[in-house]
Formats: sequence, C-alpha cells, structure tokens
Amino acid sequence: MQTDLATILQYRNEDVISRFCDQFDIAPDEAEDIFRETKKFLYLAKYPSVFIPDELLIIDEMWHNFILFTKVYHHFSTTYFNEYLHHLPASKSEKEASKKLAADNPTAAKEEYLKKFEALVSTVYDVLGEDTVLKWFEIYPRQYSKSKINLLRKTC
Repeated sequence: MQTDLATILQYRNEDVISRFCDQFDIAPDEAEDIFRETKKFLYLAKYPSVFIPDELLIIDEMWHNFILFTKVYHHFSTTYFNEYLHHLPASKSEKEASKKLAADNPTAAKEEYLKKFEALVSTVYDVLGEDTVLKWFEIYPRQYSKSKINLLRKTC
C-alpha cells in the first residue's frame, strides 16, 4: 500500500537540495519547493495519465537530480511507494511514431496530445487540487520554461 501524500511530503534530503542548488542558480528554499512538487508528482506516478510535459521540466530536472542519489532514491521509492519508481523516457519507436503522426496528420497529433494533457491536468486537479494545477500549469511554465531553465543552469 502506498504511503499517504502528507507523509511523503515530510521526507527531506539536504543532499538532493544542495546538489540541485549546485546545478542551478536557485535558492535553497526555492529548491525545497521544487522538491516538494517533485514528491507530489511521484505520488501521481501510479496514474496512467501522468507524464511530464514541457510545463513540468523543472520537476523533471529535480527528479533526475534525486535519482542520481541512487541508494537514497531507491530507499525512498520502495519505502513510500512499495516499488522502485522508474523514470522511463519515450522509446525510439514511440518518438518515431509521434513524429510520423505529426508529419502525416498534424491535427490528429495535436488532438492526441491535448487529450493526454487534459487527462493529466484532470488527474492533478482531482488528486492534488486547484492550487497545484495553477502552480504546475500557469506559474511553472512562466517561471521555468526551457529557456529559463537553461539560463538558471550553472556551467561550472
């Protein structure tokens, strides 16, 4: 049985936050907030409609950061979710199928994406509430767009 969200959100890890701040020009309290949102995202991972759209790339960055602490992430995942939560990128064949659909029928590709995105937003709303929907799909896209994430990324 999966642990409740409130318990998951109590989990802290200074090393994950510290490394994230080493990688990005982000204050520790901001990194803590992104880590909190990442834990919420991981809580949703059991739902089939959940994926990481561009709006949530900062959460994906934090998830990658967390995974690098392999033993810690494994322990967190198996303790709170009773399984290892894998981060699986799209396969080559999935990407090719998506590109082919976009080339052959751009309208159908867009409709398919919007349907997936709507299911994601609906799941976030139903499970985590309106505040999280606003944060993830209105605030984060402005605050952490791809270009802004790249500007925040430290080079050394």
